[in-house]
Amino acid sequence: MRNFWRILKPAFILGGIAFAVGYFGPIYWAPEANQGPLLGIFVTGPLGFVVGLGWGVFRETQRAAREKKSETKR
Repeated sequence: MRNFWRILKPAFILGGIAFAVGYFGPIYWAPEANQGPLLGIFVTGPLGFVVGLGWGVFRETQRAAREKKSETKR
């Protein structure tokens, strides 16, 4: 269960940052565009979550491989 949270942590962090940039960026740069925040909701937020999830999975598989390698050397 601990590995599950280690994988999801970067997904939530990167997804949250990407969502905030996609949501508040268009409000700041183009306040007259009434559909600007939808970018954060439908594009940058989910995309950031998927990228963060991929990074978390990659990081955990590398960590598990290092632990397995160190166990076999003992």
